[in-house]
Amino acid sequence: MAKKPKETQANAKLFKNGALYKEISRELHEYRKSIDLSVQRLSLISGVNMSTVKYFEISKENGKGFSVGTLSGIIKAMQLDPMEVLPPHGGALDDFQPLLTKDKTEELMRTTERLQEFKPQMLDLIRLLSDVARTVKPNIDGAVAVFTAEESYKITSPNALESLITLGRRTRSLRILKGWSRSELATKSGVPLGSVFVIEAGMQNPSLQTMYQLAEALRVSPGFFIRYDDDAERLQVDLEQRAAAMIAADQISQVSDLLATLEYIYRTSGRIGRFENPPQG
Repeated sequence: MAKKPKETQANAKLFKNGALYKEISRELHEYRKSIDLSVQRLSLISGVNMSTVKYFEISKENGKGFSVGTLSGIIKAMQLDPMEVLPPHGGALDDFQPLLTKDKTEELMRTTERLQEFKPQMLDLIRLLSDVARTVKPNIDGAVAVFTAEESYKITSPNALESLITLGRRTRSLRILKGWSRSELATKSGVPLGSVFVIEAGMQNPSLQTMYQLAEALRVSPGFFIRYDDDAERLQVDLEQRAAAMIAADQISQVSDLLATLEYIYRTSGRIGRFENPPQG
């Protein structure tokens, strides 16, 4: 068996022989009994299929793994705090930075709204520039360029579970703030690269152990990924805004090139009218 990356070795012993799966399943089973909540009722209010709830509870005996989506639904239905249900992974933790100030957030939103107004014109410009450039680079596909511009940072599926979207967004933001590529996160966490892609997109329902591996590599508590309280929501927004700033900072050279392109077009367009009979050929 391949050795766990050093960043996720600490939590490996938690899952040896399914130990953590057994522990969490047993605790939540006992809590369900204590509040006189039937499996049928739990399934109804959690949105988790009844056979899946039963599978989850049997894990207290066989230690079989269960998914983040299942656990999140059950915890939320029972109105429990994931930070208390899920034990630490045993690795190092990083402190979160203080939240961005209200003024900084409002300024960011105002600027973004102004830029959004020009999105249709910018996409039209991409198409036009692609057409003009095709004489030199015939393989340029303007439609692909526009599609890429529109889709590059859409990372969630509308059909994904809320818990998986939350997990994906928090994972992606934390990764970006560490300056890691998806490949680097895969290496540090031991989670396959393909899984990192679809987890960030909210399109995979990973196992609890996978979430622990990501949490340890990213140096956060596992429960943070599926917390739904107001503080966690505010922190998520802050992380996503900081991540957006990091992405933008990495694109400064491209923005400079775009501004130079606009300047070229502006200067040349002002001179076109001087030529009554433009040269032919």
